[in-house]
Amino acid sequence: MVTKMIATWQDAIAWGVLVLPLIVLAWAAMWFVNVQAERNRYERYQRFHAIMEQLGSKDGSTADKMAAAYELRNYREYADVISKIFANGHVRTDANDMLQAQLKETLKYVRGPKT
Repeated sequence: MVTKMIATWQDAIAWGVLVLPLIVLAWAAMWFVNVQAERNRYERYQRFHAIMEQLGSKDGSTADKMAAAYELRNYREYADVISKIFANGHVRTDANDMLQAQLKETLKYVRGPKT
């Protein structure tokens, strides 16, 4: 069927002129979607970081901190970190040990499974 559609070299050029821009448009669309997704992940991280700074600050009203704590419910992807920072509704005070443990876990994760 395709060989009948492309009988001459002019037909092949016509198909190329039709298909090549579609391929370029598809690639550009995929690139745009990937860039937007990365931008959204970064902006989400920035919002999470701002919430954590608000919760960790010494100043600020209790109502603001309650609202920030409530907002953490929208960041399930950070549940591991949130659960390590807050224990039984309180901010953990063993910051140095907590940071060292998190860095060890991160290093282990970055290295990946040993083969």
